[in-house]
Amino acid sequence: MKYLLLFSITLFSVVTIAQTNDLGVSKAPSFAPLNQHNTLEKPNSYQRVALLNIKLMYENGEVVGAELVRSKVVASVAPKVFARQMGDWQVYIGENEKNVFYVNDPGYLEAENEPEDKVPYHYVSQGAEVQWDLVVPLYRNGQKIDASTISIQRVSDGKPILQSKF
Repeated sequence: MKYLLLFSITLFSVVTIAQTNDLGVSKAPSFAPLNQHNTLEKPNSYQRVALLNIKLMYENGEVVGAELVRSKVVASVAPKVFARQMGDWQVYIGENEKNVFYVNDPGYLEAENEPEDKVPYHYVSQGAEVQWDLVVPLYRNGQKIDASTISIQRVSDGKPILQSKF
């Protein structure tokens, strides 16, 4: 009886080990060729965005100058920037006060603190000159925004950062 029990335990152990080893074997993932990828959403006729490249100059951690380097308007689905309720700066699109959204100061990156710190993160300066790519939606709530100007101002004190045509 002991031998039968020992044989049964050994038999089940070998089957279990064999099954476990089979699970560890995997094939490398395969990817579709680049020309077979499709965008998730095609833009409607009114959906356009302005792609702005802005050069920001900083001194002592504060922005002292901004220049629009280049801009381009393209048909595209925009990020949902109007849903954001706070940030360091406000971006105004054209003359309508309703067409505004918030962004964080692009001169700083969020960095994690040590695990024992009370606050989980802090901000680190990117340096004296920062190239910033800003995507500005030219539509809202299914309606085209007819604008060719942008202004950016700091939320804390209303200081203008940039006013430009694009």
